[in-house]
Amino acid sequence: MATRTTKRAQSTTRQPTRKATRPATRATRPPDAIALIKADHAAVNQLFRRYKELGDRAYASRKRIADRVIKELSVHAAIEEQILYPNARAALPNGKKLVGEAIDEHQELKETLVELDKCEPDDARFDELMKQVREEVRHHVREEEASEGILGQLRKHASRDDLVQMAKLMKTAKKAAPTRPHPNAPSTPPGNVIIGAAAAVVDKARDAMGGRK
Repeated sequence: MATRTTKRAQSTTRQPTRKATRPATRATRPPDAIALIKADHAAVNQLFRRYKELGDRAYASRKRIADRVIKELSVHAAIEEQILYPNARAALPNGKKLVGEAIDEHQELKETLVELDKCEPDDARFDELMKQVREEVRHHVREEEASEGILGQLRKHASRDDLVQMAKLMKTAKKAAPTRPHPNAPSTPPGNVIIGAAAAVVDKARDAMGGRK
């Protein structure tokens, strides 16, 4: 009896163990366009928080964060205008109105970013311009992320597959997007795609020469 028991125990331990398979979760799913845009919004908001924590005389750090804000917002505006907004204009019942308002807000922001880009961090206007950028961005984000805004309406009217495809296109577009504001450039396709690609080459050359990351 003891021998049979031992053999059963041995045969049991020799059985290969099976790896538990985890069910697919939201975290493992590819990001869609809405998630990508919201992640950009959160990243810029984090930069605003970091700027606010700096001392009045931390000029180098203030300039470094401002440069980062300018780059992030310039790239973000470009991918919205090239990909997100044309799709929203076509897919949403009130897409033309929503996109028109968003582009107007982008234009105001680009003009403010140009002023900030030219301003030195020890200039009294520098901090005021950063505050103006922050307020303009927060207003734009509130409207865009609202249930009746572009992102909220896309969630209702666009399919998951379409939103994922948009995200893939936006990731690719980021690599060739301008890193500085160009308020005089077209804001709708095809002009913004063509001019944006050319502007991006110049911007990246300027960034490299100036040591901007």
